Amino acid sequence: MYYKGEKKPALDNLNLEVPENCIFGFLGPNGAGKTTTIKILTGLMNYNSGDVIIDGEIISKHKIEFRKKIGYLGQEQKMFDWMTGLELLKFTARIFGQSKVEAKNSAEKYLEISGLSAAASKKVKTYSGGMKQRLGIAQALIGNPKILFLDEPTSALDPIGRKEVLDFIYSIRNKCTVFMCTHILADAERICDYVSIINEGKLIEQNSMSNIKSKYSSNLVEISFLNDEDISKFKSLVQNSSDYKIIENNDSSFKIIFNKNVTDYNDFLNLLINAGIKIKFFIEKEPTLEDVFVKLTTK
Repeated sequence: MYYKGEKKPALDNLNLEVPENCIFGFLGPNGAGKTTTIKILTGLMNYNSGDVIIDGEIISKHKIEFRKKIGYLGQEQKMFDWMTGLELLKFTARIFGQSKVEAKNSAEKYLEISGLSAAASKKVKTYSGGMKQRLGIAQALIGNPKILFLDEPTSALDPIGRKEVLDFIYSIRNKCTVFMCTHILADAERICDYVSIINEGKLIEQNSMSNIKSKYSSNLVEISFLNDEDISKFKSLVQNSSDYKIIENNDSSFKIIFNKNVTDYNDFLNLLINAGIKIKFFIEKEPTLEDVFVKLTTK
């Protein structure tokens, strides 16, 4: 996929396989191609190479019919905030061709699922950020989509709002496929079944959450030192090594990922001891999604 006038592809041989009825986390640093991808997948942008096949159909050939099968919530909600929550969902359901009775039933159903029944008669403009986001997801679900696309659904929310939205998304994971684009890795780690990581338009990892952690679990350690002098010695000693990479440091402790060819930490520890570096603790750890992300997306 190329933008007009650009020599470097926005998406380079990107091949995504999204399982049915799961929460699929789509991750990548800024400029990786996430927004371009989600616009293509939702039919909002044309593409000049490759195919997008959803539910067995190439979307460019059946764009109108395809759009009936998806729900989409972008980074900015598009709502008539002078309506009540109930009125907004009934209005949306009518657009999908539901009768007045069907629309009322659908609206009440999704207000209940989203935890907004008590606020059904309140104006949308009085809703909190988390409530508006849940209402936006309910609105995207009103047409019973096969796939729900969410672009940064929790990025502007406080911790309570984030929790409420994530709980709502998790509760619908068996009702449709959720394709969630996010830069908040803790959110993806909490609710996603599968994860895809892209960088510079290329797919660099795609796997189930459990497999991706298992794949990188054997070579992450955390090490801590007693004083600043030992920290300085440590940094000078390891900065040019090809066997390991510091991915995070916090005060006196560091997280280090070792290459797969390193199967024994004794040589590394002896190197530090021989340099007179005093170690407070050395612990092998299970990586978080953030650890894996940093390793894969930093040069």
